[in-house]
Amino acid sequence: MIITYYFPPLGGGGVQRITKLIKYASQQGWRFTVVTADEQTDIIPQDPSLESEIPSSVRVIRVPFGAIPQIPKKKALFSNPAYWKRWLSAMFYLPDSRKKWIVGALPVIKGLLKSQPYDLILISIPPYSLSFLEERLCKEFEIPVILDMRDPWTLNPYKIYPTLLHRVFDRRLEKKIVKRIRYGISAYQSPLEYYREKIENFDINRWTVIPNGYDEDDFASLSAANKETNVFKIGFSGTVYSHINHPTPLFKAFARLKKTNPEEARKLRFVYVGKSSIDLKKLSKKFGLENQVECKGYQPHRHNLEILNSMDSLCFILDDRCPRSKHTVGGKVYEYLRFKKPVLALVPENGEAAQLIRYTESGVVISPQKTEAIAATLLNWIRRSPRFGFRHIEEYSRERQAELFLKVFDEAVGSKKR
Repeated sequence: MIITYYFPPLGGGGVQRITKLIKYASQQGWRFTVVTADEQTDIIPQDPSLESEIPSSVRVIRVPFGAIPQIPKKKALFSNPAYWKRWLSAMFYLPDSRKKWIVGALPVIKGLLKSQPYDLILISIPPYSLSFLEERLCKEFEIPVILDMRDPWTLNPYKIYPTLLHRVFDRRLEKKIVKRIRYGISAYQSPLEYYREKIENFDINRWTVIPNGYDEDDFASLSAANKETNVFKIGFSGTVYSHINHPTPLFKAFARLKKTNPEEARKLRFVYVGKSSIDLKKLSKKFGLENQVECKGYQPHRHNLEILNSMDSLCFILDDRCPRSKHTVGGKVYEYLRFKKPVLALVPENGEAAQLIRYTESGVVISPQKTEAIAATLLNWIRRSPRFGFRHIEEYSRERQAELFLKVFDEAVGSKKR
C-alpha cells in the first residue's frame, strides 16, 4: 500500500517519484493499492498525461478533502495571494494544512488493511502530516511501514514559518517521528547528517538515500532539438515561489551584460515553463528584459521536456541567503542532467545541489549574489558553447532508483518474516 497525497492526474516532481516507482516496481511483480487525496483546487497543477503510466493493476482509492479556501486576488492587501495562502496555512496548521485529511483517510486505510493482506506500507511525504500515520499503523497492524521523505522537513527552504514558535514546535514533531522510524528513505543525504548531529540516538543505518531522477522512456522519442540561430536560450522549469528561487539573480546578470556587452546580450533569452507565484513579466520589465523573457506556463510533462530540449542551457536557483537552501536540489534538476546541456546552478556553493552538479560535471555553480560572475559565465557561453563531462548521469535513472526502493521493500518484508 502506498499512501501519498499527491498522485495523477496531479502534476509536479513529487507525483513523478511515486508514479515512476509504481511503473517499474510493477514490472518486477509488485502490486499496489494507492490511497491518495481527492482535492478540488487550482493551486496544484494538473497533468492527466501521467495517468497513462499507472498500470491497470493498480487500485487507486481517493479520499476527498477540502483545502483552505482561496484568497481573492483582487484584495490589495494580498498582492501575492499564493504566498499569503501558504503563510496563512503555516500560521494555523502545523505541520501543514493537510493534516485533517488523515482524519478521513485513516478509517479507509484501516478498512483496506483488514480486508486483505498487504506486505508493506509506503508513506510518501510531504505533506509531512502523513507521517503521523506511521505510528498509528505500526501499533495496530503487524506490517512494515516505510517513510519516504521526498523533501527535507524543517530544513526545507520552501517551508514558511510565521514565527519562531512555529519552527520550534515543528522541529519537535519532526524529531519525535524521525527518531522512531524503522525504515526510512530520504531523497537527500544532508538531512540525515543533520538528524545524526541533532537527534540523540538517531540511527542513520535505518535510512536509505534514494535521490530523485529521470525516466529514460520520457527521453527516448523526444523530437530533435530545434535551436534558433543567433539566440542563446536558457530554460527554467518548475514552480517559481515568491522567495528562494525566483530568477532575479539571473535577470540582474542579463541587465549587467546589456550595459557592458549590448550586442551579445541581445542574444540571451529566458524561457520559463511552470507555474509562478510572482509576475515574471513585471519582473522582467523592471530590468528592461521584456523582449528576452518568455513564459510558457505549466505544461504536461512530455511537452515540458520538448521545450527544454530546444534550450542551449538550463538553469535553477536556490537563494543562498537562506541557510536551509543547501539541503535540497529539486526534482527537475535530474532531468536537466539527462539532457546533457550546460547547467547554470545559482545555488549555495557548499550545498547538496552544488555537490550534484560537480559530481556529474554538468555545469557551473555560482552563488546567486555574484552578479558579475554570472554575467561573465553567460558571456563566455554565448561566445563559445561550453563543454562538460556529464558523468554518472545513469545513476539517476528512475528504473535504477526503483531497484533501490525494492531492496528496501525486500528487507522490510524479510524482517517481518524473520
